[in-house]
Amino acid sequence: MSLAFFNGKYMPLDEVAISPFDRGFLFGDSIYEVIPVYGGKMLEGELHLQRLLNGLSAVGIESPYSLLDWRVLITNIIVEAEATQMIYIQVTRGVEESRNHRFPIKVVPSILIFATPFKSPVDLSYPGCSAILQTDKRWQNCHIKATSLLANVMAYRQLYLEGRPQDEALFIRNGCVVEAASSNLFMVKDKVIYTPPIDNILPGITRHIILQIAKKLHYQVYEIAPDPNTLEKADEVWVSNSIEEIKPVIKIDDHCIGSGQPGEVWREFWLHYQSKKWDGYEV
Repeated sequence: MSLAFFNGKYMPLDEVAISPFDRGFLFGDSIYEVIPVYGGKMLEGELHLQRLLNGLSAVGIESPYSLLDWRVLITNIIVEAEATQMIYIQVTRGVEESRNHRFPIKVVPSILIFATPFKSPVDLSYPGCSAILQTDKRWQNCHIKATSLLANVMAYRQLYLEGRPQDEALFIRNGCVVEAASSNLFMVKDKVIYTPPIDNILPGITRHIILQIAKKLHYQVYEIAPDPNTLEKADEVWVSNSIEEIKPVIKIDDHCIGSGQPGEVWREFWLHYQSKKWDGYEV
């Protein structure tokens, strides 16, 4: 049975009881983080935890723990027998006596941490996925990793209703493609890599690792959000996140990307990412 940390105590995950008056439950008034763990070690744990603290600060929730304290709490949750697992952390503003939108709010944050085994669906045999372009209807603070993800969920629902539940939704904002529903976006053209800047998208940790790999391999990188026409003419398109890692997109709105197969640059980066996550080599 999975172990959880909930509001100061370790307990079986199925014994966690969340109050109906928790603001995270009622309003999505909370921040979350997902950290992949390989061989018992967090991949870029410091960056993930700093992003958690940044998100809490951005919405005015005071973190009850320091960066070191968070590491200790997580270490006790990691399941030694699991080769790959993800640590889920959620911090809500807290529990009030009644449902109330307005401030001031004098409560103590609620904290939940647990581990779940996972396996990335992407390996070298992965054939690539398709994607469709959608208008970005999310709130305009996408750099904050908040749990209020209804617009993202609706994007996936739309894919399901169209009979393409395994495809990706790529969001268009102000005429440019900025990211996917739960991933950052990369484009390759003539061996040059393009990715949208993180001025109002999630500063992905996998994205950070990819940029470090690009530097190590001497690839030229431009932080530019492409327009749909430019993206459809790319040699390669990828999306990245901590669970699916680096996933190749081979078709967008029925336009074939490059050869219609995962590209050689993706293969090179995927292999380097595997070395990073298992061997911990510096990129």
